[in-house]
Amino acid sequence: MNRRDKLLQEMGISQWQLRQPNIFKGLVNVPVAQNIRLIVIAEQALSKEQPFLQDVFRGLEFSTEDCLCIDFDFLPYLQVEHEVIYWLLTEDQQKIDRTLVDKQGSHCWKTCELEKLTQSPHAKRQFWQQIQGI
Repeated sequence: MNRRDKLLQEMGISQWQLRQPNIFKGLVNVPVAQNIRLIVIAEQALSKEQPFLQDVFRGLEFSTEDCLCIDFDFLPYLQVEHEVIYWLLTEDQQKIDRTLVDKQGSHCWKTCELEKLTQSPHAKRQFWQQIQGI
């Protein structure tokens, strides 16, 4: 505990820490454009220029403008007014459960992280089978 914290505590002043400081940066209820058809959610936001993502876009007949790549922290702030496909790139079941709570009725693909996915023929095959299911 530093000197300032001790002085505040001695004066009986409570200190608070914001749980969601991004709210003050204007990141609440960010509308998703109508042209977005695929939202890719990963541990860290991905570049749409990655070769595997480009293959997926071509296979779906989507352009890069039809896709939004974000990380899990940004997802709660999105305001989606139309039907989209969510692609979750994680094996963390807690994140998947938290993400899918309010996404009922939407198409959702689940895979391992992109690096593992691109290295595993079995994982790629399972992913393409999920895509064919829509």
